Amino acid sequence: MRIKAPEKAAGFNTVDIYDQPIRLDDYLGTKVILSFFRDAACPFCNFRIYEMTHQYKAWQQENLEVITFFSSPAHEVKAHVARYPRPFRMVSDPHLDVYNQYGVEHSAMALLKALLFRMPRIYRGIRTGGRPRPNPHVKLVPADFLIDEEGRIVDTWYGRNTSDHIPLERIESFIHET
Repeated sequence: MRIKAPEKAAGFNTVDIYDQPIRLDDYLGTKVILSFFRDAACPFCNFRIYEMTHQYKAWQQENLEVITFFSSPAHEVKAHVARYPRPFRMVSDPHLDVYNQYGVEHSAMALLKALLFRMPRIYRGIRTGGRPRPNPHVKLVPADFLIDEEGRIVDTWYGRNTSDHIPLERIESFIHET
């Protein structure tokens, strides 16, 4: 079931891909974007990760932290990011525990729409390191959640296709809200 803002963000207590503990409650006092991706090798996902990597330093200076989730096992995410290190926290959730808490959806139609209408984004993703691989969660649709300093979801984005994430402009607006 989709989450609607404003709502208290569902807490989680897990580990990142390097086995370091990560809890959402540790980020109280900081704005957070939670971004849910399909898998570490997904070209669509890789292009978005590339975009976020280039924005991260400026976002962090503005008190925004990024936490990303992948449906791939940790060893696959680590193997992929070894070639393209990322500055933010990455969580492997192959059983989709946190995905389910946030209502991340599965849709064959969303996958088809992306393949038919988003080919340039696929090519950009491949250029930034994504190479499609077999994935049991190939129909996962991206989702993003903007969480304020008090742990409330203030904006949600459920992708319309498997390449669709919250626009960067909405993240910038969220950062500069008081």
